[in-house]
Amino acid sequence: MLKNLDARPRLLISIVVSGLVYTLLPEYLNLPTRIIIGWNSGATCFLALAWSMMLGATPQKMQRSAQRQNEGRLAILTLVVVAACISLLAIGFMLKNTKRLPETLLVLHVMLAGATVVCSWLLIHTMFALQYAHDYYRSDRHSASETQDEGLDFPQETQPDYWDFLYFSFVIGMTCQVSDVQVTSRSMRQLSLVHGVLTFFFNTVILALSINIVAGLI
Repeated sequence: MLKNLDARPRLLISIVVSGLVYTLLPEYLNLPTRIIIGWNSGATCFLALAWSMMLGATPQKMQRSAQRQNEGRLAILTLVVVAACISLLAIGFMLKNTKRLPETLLVLHVMLAGATVVCSWLLIHTMFALQYAHDYYRSDRHSASETQDEGLDFPQETQPDYWDFLYFSFVIGMTCQVSDVQVTSRSMRQLSLVHGVLTFFFNTVILALSINIVAGLI
């Protein structure tokens, strides 16, 4: 059942989980902390649902999914990326006065900040992997002729699966450059450019937060 969930239901379920966790948290927690815990819950839920779907997806299933979801994918990608960036801002507010906290609470805040960075980073590059896969297999490229340019050329692989797109996306996420996969269309180059630029600034913010976290422990 989980493997058949499309993007919108996955996002809706994750938003509901995030909202429920935020609502159920005790009121003595400050607002940034509650927001971050709610965000982490929703992001973890989305990642679990997405990776569960990816695990059993064949290229044929991926093509059918791309045909069903030909609208709104970029809007969902944009929404999630913006939310992930906001979550990093919330970390900054949460860590603002950590030096005044008792040691136990300080460690918990640092662990929560670290978990948020990991969740946001994984979520952004997973979302881009889903977008690359959707653009590759979407109907207007595969229905007209077999000679249509899918946008990405995977070495020795004519029917890439989600793991191939995860590889491509996470290499950009780690290095801000493409891997051995060739980008062969303008639309994919545009998406890869946006991904690379976003990755550069996102990783810069993560580095700044990491320095802030270490400073909070000193």
